[in-house]
Amino acid sequence: MRRHLVGLSLFLISLSSFTPPANAADIKVMSQNQYLGANLFPILAAPDGDAFNAAVVAALQQIAANRPAERVKAQAAEILKEQPALVGLQEVFEFQCSGPGCSDPSIAAAFTDHLQDTLDALNGAYVLKATVVDLNVPGVPFSINGQSAAVSVLDRDVILARADVEATPVNYAAFQNLGICLKPSADGCNYSFVLSATTPLGPITVERGYVAVDATVGDQAYRLVNTHLDEQFPNPANPLSQIYQAVQAAELVQVLSATTPSDRSLILLGDMNSSPVHPVNNGIIPPYQQFIAAGYTDDWTLRPGTLPGYTCCQLDNLSNLLPTLSERLDLVLSRNAPSSVKDARVVGATASDRTPPGLGLWPSDHGGVTADMQF
Repeated sequence: MRRHLVGLSLFLISLSSFTPPANAADIKVMSQNQYLGANLFPILAAPDGDAFNAAVVAALQQIAANRPAERVKAQAAEILKEQPALVGLQEVFEFQCSGPGCSDPSIAAAFTDHLQDTLDALNGAYVLKATVVDLNVPGVPFSINGQSAAVSVLDRDVILARADVEATPVNYAAFQNLGICLKPSADGCNYSFVLSATTPLGPITVERGYVAVDATVGDQAYRLVNTHLDEQFPNPANPLSQIYQAVQAAELVQVLSATTPSDRSLILLGDMNSSPVHPVNNGIIPPYQQFIAAGYTDDWTLRPGTLPGYTCCQLDNLSNLLPTLSERLDLVLSRNAPSSVKDARVVGATASDRTPPGLGLWPSDHGGVTADMQF
């Protein structure tokens, strides 16, 4: 009898450690705004050269204080923990510096490449598949403590694939005869309607864009699109500046409708800077409402449970002890509703996620969002 009980116990243990194979139509995706580390609006709004220089220095000091190299390692750890098939990252910045002022200890830690640091931390488990370049400003001169320097700024949105997932970039530039992707950028496209600011350095265009890959996970063909729309009010003093993100969303809806093959399940994710509760303002329909009106499913609403799913935002300096997330701006949307969303969660948003664990800064001012779906 005892031998039978031992055998039964071993059988139950083996069952408890057995993980059923994923359904052929299962896919898990993740979106994460990496956060550049500072607010750049004071630079764009600077009225003169002195104010511009002060704003550049202040931004670099804030970026350095927010320890980007450390934060992207924490974000990579979340990716490795969640193991999504495909990942969309936004605000993937690179800051390069030349000149004697670059070594000033208050700014030196700002000069990193978030993308390379992320890939290094992932150690081959994920592969870069597609990139769209947004902000690209070379050689911005500044001085700090009497030392001159110049900083070059590069912002990208990228798609990573787990090493076992085949994915190829979508060539939207091939549809230019349809008026699509008139501003190609790396593997993706910049939006036609973007914010431009006049600064003492000259005009600076704050590009936004979208990028996509085709991938097969299990037996299902997918097209995953990653984007970062403009802020709700990129000019806080002008309530009509909401038009930028609204026009970008309208362009994206049209592009995806015209170019997505019917035999691919379309997943759209990213930092939309638009939540389900943002109202129509001065006749401007916010992106979230546009996507829903176009037939997209907000996959968070299909998850089990009633968590609000807030992803934004921690304080700019990431020093708040408790989470301050109060809006759901980072979304996973599907053209055809999945048959189920087995799990969806906000990651990088609990005290234990701070760097070093539980003690330092939040990995980003945005929580990441994952969705494990079945089509």
